[in-house]
Amino acid sequence: MSDTAFTHPTLHMIGNAHIDPVWLWRWQEGCAEAIGTCWAAIDRLRENDAFIFSKGEAHIYEWIEKLEPDLFAEIQRYVAEGRWTIVNGWWIQPDCNIPSGESVIRQALYGKKYFQSKFGVDVPVGLNVDSFGHPSTFPKLLRHTGSSYYTFMRPNATELDLPAELFNWVGDDGSEVTAYRIQGAYSTSKREMPLPEKIDLNYRNSGDFGHPIMCFYGVGNHGGAPTIANLTEIEKRIGNSENLRYSSPDIFFDEVSSSDLPRYKGNLQYHAIGCYSVASNLKTFNRKAESLLEMAEAAATLATLNAHIDYPKDHFEKLWKTLLFNQFHDTLGGSSIEVACDDSESELRGVIADAELILNASARQLGRTITKPVDPTDATFFVMNFNGSDNTGMVEAEPWVDKDIISPRCLLDETGQKIPFQYIDALGKTKGLQRIVFRLDIPAYGYRTLRFVVDSEHGIPCPGQNIGVPLSIDNLEFESDGYALTIDSKTGAIQSLKNKKTNLEIFDGPAHLGTIVKDETDTWGHGTKQFDFDGETTELVEIKLLDAGPIRTIVEVTTRCRASVFRTSIALPADPEVPVQLRVKLDWHEHHHLLRIAYPLGVDHFEYEVPGGWEKRPDNGVEVPGQRWMRAVGRDKTVVITNDAKYSFAALDGTYHITAVRSPVYAHHDPIEVGDGGSYRFMDQGEQSFTIEVYAAPTITRTQASALAEATNKPVVVTPHVSRNGDQPHRGQWLKTKVSTSAIGTLKMAEDLDGAILRIVELDGEQDQLCTENGSVIIPARGIASARLRTADISLTDGLEN
Repeated sequence: MSDTAFTHPTLHMIGNAHIDPVWLWRWQEGCAEAIGTCWAAIDRLRENDAFIFSKGEAHIYEWIEKLEPDLFAEIQRYVAEGRWTIVNGWWIQPDCNIPSGESVIRQALYGKKYFQSKFGVDVPVGLNVDSFGHPSTFPKLLRHTGSSYYTFMRPNATELDLPAELFNWVGDDGSEVTAYRIQGAYSTSKREMPLPEKIDLNYRNSGDFGHPIMCFYGVGNHGGAPTIANLTEIEKRIGNSENLRYSSPDIFFDEVSSSDLPRYKGNLQYHAIGCYSVASNLKTFNRKAESLLEMAEAAATLATLNAHIDYPKDHFEKLWKTLLFNQFHDTLGGSSIEVACDDSESELRGVIADAELILNASARQLGRTITKPVDPTDATFFVMNFNGSDNTGMVEAEPWVDKDIISPRCLLDETGQKIPFQYIDALGKTKGLQRIVFRLDIPAYGYRTLRFVVDSEHGIPCPGQNIGVPLSIDNLEFESDGYALTIDSKTGAIQSLKNKKTNLEIFDGPAHLGTIVKDETDTWGHGTKQFDFDGETTELVEIKLLDAGPIRTIVEVTTRCRASVFRTSIALPADPEVPVQLRVKLDWHEHHHLLRIAYPLGVDHFEYEVPGGWEKRPDNGVEVPGQRWMRAVGRDKTVVITNDAKYSFAALDGTYHITAVRSPVYAHHDPIEVGDGGSYRFMDQGEQSFTIEVYAAPTITRTQASALAEATNKPVVVTPHVSRNGDQPHRGQWLKTKVSTSAIGTLKMAEDLDGAILRIVELDGEQDQLCTENGSVIIPARGIASARLRTADISLTDGLEN
């Protein structure tokens, strides 16, 4: 380097080891490499008294604590000396677009609690160097969980132009964190940029930027700490009086003034857009695990407060940690090898199964507090809502009637009033089963008790099973009291869907139209920000009428394109204020193709749920990550579309597209070419299922959109009432809350068990108020609030429950 380089701002040399615990290897290998890497870091610390090492991810430390206690003791010693710096503060370095806002908070809650417990340190520096992008809500989430700084690498400078590489990142609620984008990658190895070249690059950058920068070095990915050669190079340059030093992100941010930095408000996107539409099973299980864990926590909290049972805090923490580990960016992004994806699916299935156990136990304990059935011989059952919003939709139940298909029956509410119902296809294909559907209002954190009783005078007899009646191909119009549907005779698409109460035509063209598009990008979708839209459309194969009655009509539409079959059950409620539901079963057999599902809406304003809030996204065809709901606002209508499993979307010329599935080769990374005729394993082959719900009205608020998504993803619990000694009424609310423009997403017991925690997100940019029987707290505009509910009061806390 020339002498002029030495006048540049200080180059902070950040010795680190980014470890992918899962990627092109299974977690077992990642575990071994994590241990080996940290031993190597200890070696460097012993060899050089000036060297500083930085490492995050509590899961890695827990592996070491359990499996290599001598190494753990050494790490504790160097942390106490200030030469081993703990950064990140999360359980793992996750993907930042797919996990829910609650999952992001739990990364910090469990990660920082672990670091405080084992090392006595707070972790103010967030660091997530290899994830594929960030929503605009992240400054809010970081601030709410005790992080003032954030270090990232993607998107890089070719993918997103920022006002500077060191800047104040402003969230949607005005929260700010000082953020830094890494230059020239987080690692140094023979395969990538060697350290001498990287130092020279960072010198040039620091001269251009005019502010100090961090130069990250260390082998990375498969493990490997900074090497002897790395430290030799640094020592040589220090000896030459070059302006660089051993440092850590904590030191760097402590020395940088944030007062005169440029401010940037918005998301940090896009990189690897293909990761949001691959590994469908993983993403489905992730959504189900998140949803069931939150339902189980709410149920267990209500049971603790109302039935006085012990809250299974340790069990929940174990399940959350398993989920959080599997939200690692290469895992949940689907860019790992096939066997690693299989491992993750198995772990997520275990989380789902255990959450179901806790949910059932909590429901039973709550049921025990409720007055015994009016008549124990009736088929009496509860409908329980463990969400923070009212549920006003359809409920399916299969009361046990001892295979009595002779007696006419009525469905009665708590006052003995009849509830209209309809017999539907039972799950079991045997005589005597009776499954019913009905519309019911269940308050937030509330319950109803219903009876399915014999009534020979006014009851409805069971008609027997109906497993789908094939219709002639020219019968393409269907109705319920609430909706009118027309199916296109060639493609099987929805040609018309009208709300009969409002006379509102929901779609502006053929909807739920499947188009298979050629896609030769790699697993990540490198090199593009959007996929094509033109391709081969589906052809209608068959239509069946599955249900037709006073509550709903269900039409099953089977279409085909290429080698894949697309079977959709379209449920038309009789109540026009209930969404239309589309249950999709996809049998996918394409290679290097993707499936788009199109919904022409005739609007240009699209909002998507993202972790901890929502974002307006462009109508320009760019592929965007999103979560459970999309809200499209037009001049005379608003449309909300929810889903229970999908994360990749695009809007173009007023049409909303769900990118339902892609089929690259597992862990295929350009520039490796995948030639014809080779033996490859393609992703997402075979069957998958997902549900989409559609609702349109002149106006729909974001709070309503969130409530619809809650109902789609966290359905009510239906369970028999069998207890005898309770004293609570047959209808009630275990916890009463009120908000105006906010969504209540989480209810759990506090980590110290001193009261319950409610998590609320304001959605309309207006200050809101959470009201309970114990008092009220303010929710800032577009903000996130955690409220602690004790027996006699309510107060605000943060995501770490401090």
